Amino acid sequence: MRWSSIVVMVLVPVLAGCGGAEARQAGPAAPSPERLGRPSAPPPSEPATVPSTVPPAAPSTVPTTAALAAGVTAAADGRPVAMWLHVGGLAASGLVAVRPPSLVVYADGRAIADATHELRLPPAEVETLVKELGRELAGQPATASPRPGTPTVYDAPATVLGVDSGGGMREVHVPHLDMTRDAYAPALAGADDRLSRLADLAAAKGRPYTNTRVRLSAQRLNAPGIDADPWPRGLPAPPRKETEDYKGDKARKIARLVPADGGRHVYRTPSGEHIALSWRYLLPHE
Repeated sequence: MRWSSIVVMVLVPVLAGCGGAEARQAGPAAPSPERLGRPSAPPPSEPATVPSTVPPAAPSTVPTTAALAAGVTAAADGRPVAMWLHVGGLAASGLVAVRPPSLVVYADGRAIADATHELRLPPAEVETLVKELGRELAGQPATASPRPGTPTVYDAPATVLGVDSGGGMREVHVPHLDMTRDAYAPALAGADDRLSRLADLAAAKGRPYTNTRVRLSAQRLNAPGIDADPWPRGLPAPPRKETEDYKGDKARKIARLVPADGGRHVYRTPSGEHIALSWRYLLPHE
């Protein structure tokens, strides 16, 4: 029994040293009572729990650079990290149905403007763009309100500014921003300018964007006397719905037989229907 006690006494400090190594691997150890300015814990017969004196950290509302980088990495499967588009406004319904976003930036660096031009951005530029947009849109409501007394421009589209800093796409709708820029917070105008410049750059320096999938708008017109071209030979039959997505061979025929100038083109079917067609390439995330 005496030798057992001695062995136990020798092993205790050794085990304590091993425990310290394990604690360093598993994470920081809880502070001891002595370091907290209180007496040592009572013997095992009187267990005591030492409450933590360090309150949990409050969640940060400003994304850090690491969080932004993590968000970009998480979105590498093809999800957009920045968007700039215009919705509503005065336009023909057939064109509204196929109106593309003015700009979409993806985590892998693709910047696609108007679904017609594509520019590849370096990773550092994507991270900077997301960081700056996150700051400019921070604290903004889902729908921004202009300064009191600003007239409403009903036939102007709303601008949608979007950014994904790692927690999903956050969008801010800004009614008639193009017509009343001074009526909104400078940060919103700054985000709009930032995305507008990038869209212009993609259109000027980027290569033509194509896809194996297209979106077709087919608007039936009740105007027998309107000028119309014969239905193109080989073009798929008009869809029953006003807007339809196509892929593969049908998509290639639409892209080849219907002009891709962003306008409507009226055709006359063999049955005498007059149908206005317009189309665009679908974006990677659509």
